[in-house]
Amino acid sequence: MDREQKGLAIVIRSMNIRENDRLLTLFSPSFGLVDIVSYGARKSIRTVKAPLYTEGNFSIEKGRRGWTLKDIDVISTHECIHDDLMRSQIAMLFSDLVITGRNADPALYTLYTDALDLLETEDAEKVAVEFIVHFLSGEGLSGDYCSCPVCGRGYGDGEILGFSSAEGVAVCHDCDTMDGALPLPPNARAYLRRSLEMGMRESMSLLVSEAQEHRIFRYLLRTLPYSFPGRLRSLEYGIWDSVQGMI
Repeated sequence: MDREQKGLAIVIRSMNIRENDRLLTLFSPSFGLVDIVSYGARKSIRTVKAPLYTEGNFSIEKGRRGWTLKDIDVISTHECIHDDLMRSQIAMLFSDLVITGRNADPALYTLYTDALDLLETEDAEKVAVEFIVHFLSGEGLSGDYCSCPVCGRGYGDGEILGFSSAEGVAVCHDCDTMDGALPLPPNARAYLRRSLEMGMRESMSLLVSEAQEHRIFRYLLRTLPYSFPGRLRSLEYGIWDSVQGMI
């Protein structure tokens, strides 16, 4: 990259470093994933502030010690996410998936920022379901919920799916390697299949009961460690603990 970059970006991780500074991870459709330092962000009132989940047009500069934040024209701060523990933990999971996957595709940027926008106003579990489903599909890490990705057989209308821990996907009963421990009922499968046929924002209009939505949410969180090839620290506490307690 050039020594100076300007473009649309969002802060997807923020960490305190040294006494007064912050290390920020930016996700940008133009310059990808990059770590920058915001000097004096924890103390000086004159320093440009870029809190976690701030989206805007960023100006960053590369010096001898790496990239630094120069300026930002803020579009959204997504403040509402910080006011609710559940929404905050779900947003952390989204960031974890992006950072661990190291994918800075512009389509993923749109998916991520759309998800944060929706988290401010929509049901948090439903937003999580739609983001995870579309994220895994975009990464090539899920099936189509129409046919078994292992043997290729089409699913029957009333078929309950199993799960392959080796492949990290829902499969037919014959290809299940987990002895039915992670079943996916027909109505939940139909919902996930329909979601993949629509964009994330559009799929938010799909009708589903609160109980069914919660079951699908739990299912995706339980299967995600098998589906995603990387350690997701956000699943080691917070949402994950609460979901474990509900099973």
